[in-house]
Amino acid sequence: MSKILMVFFSQSGTTARIAESIAVGFRASGHTVDLCNIKHETPKSVDGYDLIGIGSPAYYFRPSINITEYVNSLPCLNGVPNFVFVLYGTYTGDTGNTLREGLRMKGAREVGYFKCRGADFYHGYLKAGYLFSPDHPLTEELSQAEEFASEISGIMAGQKYTRPEPDHPPAIIYRLERFFTNRWLIKTIYSRLFHIDKKKCTACAVCMMQCPTKNISADNEGQPVWSRNCILCLSCEMNCPQEAITSPASWPLFQPVMRYNVIRASRDSSLDYVRVKHIRGRTTRG
Repeated sequence: MSKILMVFFSQSGTTARIAESIAVGFRASGHTVDLCNIKHETPKSVDGYDLIGIGSPAYYFRPSINITEYVNSLPCLNGVPNFVFVLYGTYTGDTGNTLREGLRMKGAREVGYFKCRGADFYHGYLKAGYLFSPDHPLTEELSQAEEFASEISGIMAGQKYTRPEPDHPPAIIYRLERFFTNRWLIKTIYSRLFHIDKKKCTACAVCMMQCPTKNISADNEGQPVWSRNCILCLSCEMNCPQEAITSPASWPLFQPVMRYNVIRASRDSSLDYVRVKHIRGRTTRG
């Protein structure tokens, strides 16, 4: 049976739930699976694995930066089979397209592509009062993830694989948003512009514990200092119990874009959402 490596990024746990369900499906077919959430650990070498899976939530209508950088760091895969799985709260954008193409450029051979909705814990939407795709992935979607693994097992055993068409590219407004949240701008500009209200900050270190790239350290007073490995996940701002952190994404300059996204998504009959209040790092419904 095959030895499988699944590398993914899960900040709030939704992508991890799908990864675990896919792993259940593989293990039911007798395969060995190693899971790696890059929020918590550095991925193992891909050497010795028969199948590689890559998973990411949709971040600004593309894969999260840390997953993209991981794929870019891979050696030539020389035909090693791969699959991609994606979670999205509103729209996939180019998340799946980018990962699938990146792996193809590395010489991998695609044997599966899975996507489903995941609760959208994006700070801007939560502050606007909306949680899109609440409670996703649903039980049905978790079952579909297990079935997806079973289908890949069949393909690995010789069944024909019909490659799905690429996802529809995002609308121009989302492509502009993607451009203005690119890695270079985040690293060289936005990461320098997080603001801490020293009067509110209690040096609780929640922001440091929540940062998936360990980008935040403490100064002599225990208050946060940002380095240059930010991926603009906004977890520091979202989870701050004192609301002492302000990110560039919260500037008035970006609010018209945020309002557009929320209005468009809330009017989309294919999406579900609940109204929420996000106060002092906690989200409550109603």
